[in-house]
Amino acid sequence: MKARLLARRAALVAALLVLFLLFSYMLFPTGRIDAALAQILARQGLTLSPEVHKTFLPGLAWDDLLLSSEQGSLLSCRRLQVRALLLPLLVGRAVVSGGATIGNGHLDVRYALNGKAALDLDADGIALADIPFFKSVLGAQMAGTLWSQGELQRGKKGLSGDLKLEVKQLEYSGVKLGSFPLPDAVNLKTQGMVRVTDGKAHLESFTLEGDGIYMRLSGDIPSGANAGTTPLNMSLEIMPKPGFLEKQKLVFMLLAKFMTSPGVYTVPIRGTLLKPQIL
Repeated sequence: MKARLLARRAALVAALLVLFLLFSYMLFPTGRIDAALAQILARQGLTLSPEVHKTFLPGLAWDDLLLSSEQGSLLSCRRLQVRALLLPLLVGRAVVSGGATIGNGHLDVRYALNGKAALDLDADGIALADIPFFKSVLGAQMAGTLWSQGELQRGKKGLSGDLKLEVKQLEYSGVKLGSFPLPDAVNLKTQGMVRVTDGKAHLESFTLEGDGIYMRLSGDIPSGANAGTTPLNMSLEIMPKPGFLEKQKLVFMLLAKFMTSPGVYTVPIRGTLLKPQIL
């Protein structure tokens, strides 16, 4: 009898908690969310449109979302939705689920505000051509499909874990970082990993291998609310074969100052995420 009574009381408390959250959600004005987001983004020269709206299930959504800077569009989503998951609350966990539809691809994230397991990420089918950042910031024509998957755990000093990255059938042209161009490349095989340690993200040797060229990109990845204005500290190693170098010799003449050994160019990438430069 005592166990049954305790179970009923627990169920009642959980039901009251859910009703309270639903009631609070219904009364909470979305205008405050828009104002808070606009303030955070404005510090980095970013804008977000259209306004957010509530969904039937407890959550928020943006339809035809567009994130922009003074350079132009950076990211567009057919739909972005964020919602709090109610069932984990019954066991004392606060979990937020986010999902973005980008072209024919998707990005799904689950983030727990408490507990050891912090983040699960799954992305697939995202065409780089559907991400305007590459055109507006890098001046590039891009092709390829992004896949990523990984988990992060919460520790005393912050989040830690790995996120795997792959771009299938990558090709690009017209990339320019500041006053320096990069060599055009097609049919690249890629793989890499973002390693997060104590809340800091580092790109671990993202490799790009194609006909006549091998490249390796690594360095710290800006994260958090000020990612757009955090200084970049990355490096791109370019190792062209003689035939590839001959076809794009003008580009490699401009990059000659970065040759660290015969046939190897080590290019430092600085600036910021929104204004990357080769210095």
